[in-house]
Amino acid sequence: MQKPKKDKVSYLCTECGDSFAKWYGQCPSCKAWNSLSENRFAESPAGSSAGPAEGAKLITSTTTAEPLVKTGLRQFDQILGGGVMAGAVILIGGEPGIGKSTLLLEVLRSAAGVYVTGEESLAQVHARAARLGLKDNLDIVQGNSLAQIFEYVHAKKSKLVLIDSIQTTYTDQRTGFAGSPAQIREVTQRIVEFAKSNQVAFLIAGHITKDGQIAGPKLLEHAVDTVIYFEQNPTSRYRFLRAVKNRFGATGDVAIFEMTATGFREIENADSLLPVQEIGGIGSCLFPQLEGTRVMPLEIQVLVTPTGFANGRRIGENIELSRIHLIAAILEKFCSLKLSQCDIFVRVNGGTQLSEPAGDLALLCAMASSYLEKPLQKGRAVAGQVSLTGEIRAAGGLEERRRALDAWNVSNALWGGAAAVSEIRRGEKFVQLIERELPFL
Repeated sequence: MQKPKKDKVSYLCTECGDSFAKWYGQCPSCKAWNSLSENRFAESPAGSSAGPAEGAKLITSTTTAEPLVKTGLRQFDQILGGGVMAGAVILIGGEPGIGKSTLLLEVLRSAAGVYVTGEESLAQVHARAARLGLKDNLDIVQGNSLAQIFEYVHAKKSKLVLIDSIQTTYTDQRTGFAGSPAQIREVTQRIVEFAKSNQVAFLIAGHITKDGQIAGPKLLEHAVDTVIYFEQNPTSRYRFLRAVKNRFGATGDVAIFEMTATGFREIENADSLLPVQEIGGIGSCLFPQLEGTRVMPLEIQVLVTPTGFANGRRIGENIELSRIHLIAAILEKFCSLKLSQCDIFVRVNGGTQLSEPAGDLALLCAMASSYLEKPLQKGRAVAGQVSLTGEIRAAGGLEERRRALDAWNVSNALWGGAAAVSEIRRGEKFVQLIERELPFL
């Protein structure tokens, strides 16, 4: 009598996606602790294979290119290189309640497609669609089985599929509950294969963990064409779409939306986020940050006060603390400002984090202004990299920043580095050394 075959067991890392024959406390590949989870699946019968059959035809290029699908959201289309390309798999991650489902429904306002909900009932989705003012004949289905989704899409011959969400979709080809690393890995791989072979575009919503990463193995992000994070400024109603992986456009591109009762409203002018003309004064400085191909206005606010402790405190909002320590040390070294005896509080306004190295000079100016109690000129943009040797170097993307300042009606700017006299515009100044140029405050 033949014994029944046991399930094959492997251990999958939820961080990097690698699998191993036995369990480890620390992943041998990515060195993450307690990231391996058990993965069981039945062995395929002899002569069969769960993957593509041996000798299957390869996908060859077609003579006619499929037109891009316009989502109706201009900034979203710009991130995707002009629209959704046929066969593209796009992953949108964000916190619960940030508006992922609303964004997918907004796409159906201008584009025909199948909306698959695995988290809500059809009544809930139709109620949201009615609130957004969408038409009644939307193709909305409820289901979690990937095989049934593929059958429905194939029967409808749809070229656009919106899935909400990847964590609720499962396949019978792999054991485990929906949302487990093994299921997410298998579902993602099969969606990519279906999309490429049938020239069907997929927009997929995904949850994120408490660390701000999309839940599931890293293979999920590696396999798809574009990864877009949906971010929110807790102090405002604005939403930011930021591309962190993009095969169709620039990585780092940002789209700005305002959440309203009837859906999303695009914010065309970034200067509407902040009153750029009023930024200035003691401890306040305007920095034009380059985000992909777009320039975002940020206000850097710094408060420097005498400390009541042996060592001064450093507290920052939307900025890394190490950066505050670095600029404070540079000012103390080259400008003799006793910042080690002071508490320094930094806040970055504008809905995004101060991430560009060119923001060093703006942070330095705001910090020195607060310490010396000397106001900075209002409506003046500052950008430049500050080195540990006291040099101020040029910021990249100078022409993009200049065009943004022209759109914001900002004529005064302080740039790091040097430039020929013929290249300096009216209202601009270039600085190179901190020690010599501190009077620019």
